[in-house]
Amino acid sequence: MKKLITIFGPSECKTGSPLYESAKHLGALLAEAGFAVVCGGYDGVMEAVSQGARQGGGMVIGVTAEVYSARGREPNEFITKEVSVKSANDRLMELLDLADAYIACGISPGTLIEVATAWDYMLKGFMEEKPCILLGKEWQDICTILFQQDSYKGKGHLVTFAASPHKALEHLISKFGKQEKLPELNILG
Repeated sequence: MKKLITIFGPSECKTGSPLYESAKHLGALLAEAGFAVVCGGYDGVMEAVSQGARQGGGMVIGVTAEVYSARGREPNEFITKEVSVKSANDRLMELLDLADAYIACGISPGTLIEVATAWDYMLKGFMEEKPCILLGKEWQDICTILFQQDSYKGKGHLVTFAASPHKALEHLISKFGKQEKLPELNILG
């Protein structure tokens, strides 16, 4: 098993903000526990979690897309390995496929799309069930509305809520155990 954890989060997150610091802490905790981070590779939460993971001695896979590069976006300086794809849709599929689990840190329209796609694909059996951890109270508020809908009653088992980066890590460790060594990143050719 690869033990790769994809982190979703807003690119609008500013350096030094509470969300940035939380994502950085999350990255460090994941690395120290032996997990490798996968993220979109750019700024905001992606940069913060990458920075934290590297400071924690870990590895970061940044999944970037030509469509963003064409618009002047550059990968953040903390990624260990870049995987470049063509489109935003290809990028999302790569982020989903690489991961053994997902953590959403913060919320934005893009983050909501990423989480909703993962959850929907697991519900429909398009991909195997993987832990999907939603970090922060705002996720509970949104999901409460969804889980009240008749078609989604009883289907909330695919997501777990975490109040802090420590709680998110506890959930991963309960699922996978603490990792003794970082995974090899040669899985990506």
